[in-house]
Amino acid sequence: MRRFLTIAFLAAFLLPAQSAYATWSVIALDRSTGVVVIASATCVSQQAFARFPAKDLRDVQAIVVPGKGVAAAQAAVDNTRANQRLIYAEIQKGTPPEQILAMLKEDPRINGRQFAILDMEGRMAGFSGSGNQAVSLHQQGQLDGTQIYYSIQGNILASEAVVTDAVKAFSSGKGELTDRVMAAMEAADAKGGDKRCTCESLPKVDAPCSAKTAHVAYILQAAKTDALGESYNDGKYQMYLSVSDSDITPQEDANPVKTLRMRYDRWKKRP
Repeated sequence: MRRFLTIAFLAAFLLPAQSAYATWSVIALDRSTGVVVIASATCVSQQAFARFPAKDLRDVQAIVVPGKGVAAAQAAVDNTRANQRLIYAEIQKGTPPEQILAMLKEDPRINGRQFAILDMEGRMAGFSGSGNQAVSLHQQGQLDGTQIYYSIQGNILASEAVVTDAVKAFSSGKGELTDRVMAAMEAADAKGGDKRCTCESLPKVDAPCSAKTAHVAYILQAAKTDALGESYNDGKYQMYLSVSDSDITPQEDANPVKTLRMRYDRWKKRP
């Protein structure tokens, strides 16, 4: 009986960490400028990340190598960070994304993972494990007549349209690469995003809420000359904006994607 209770306790403790990181994300790069961008949102509260342990969604998901590539590691994300460190190191070496994915498939828990990798050679790789909860998919491509490459992916989504509409919005977007990524994030949000969230989902936020598909969101842009950090995503980047259920103000929106848009627009208007 004591052994059963111990196992039950451990399962209750570990399950949130293993299932928490359902999300959708957009990664993109422009070979003509060397800029890379990643953005994401999830219906995991900021407080839950502390139990992972992690600082936030970016901390466990984003892999950023300025001037060389960008990747996302999500779904049942590796809390040892071994997968993230592997991707980071191999992008730095110039290893093709498909070869990096082959290395990642050595992970015995690969079927619970989701990956997207882009590099400045215009190479792409994506993976959505068979163990991911529906709806789970990824779409990758290059915009015709440009040097822009993208990958959009997600799991535990409201429908496939979360990804497919995001691809359409990214492809038809105007302006900077970050403008396209924000348009894709908003399109995914409009189609229901992470299906576990509503305005009634805890923790509630003291702000207007008409629809809610996540608890946290962020967008990051790195220029090709940005400095690397000590880890796979803590460099000195050109732009990083984040929103969580713990920092939304009453003047913003309880939907972090909508608040991310507000903060992004303010960032663009900076002197």
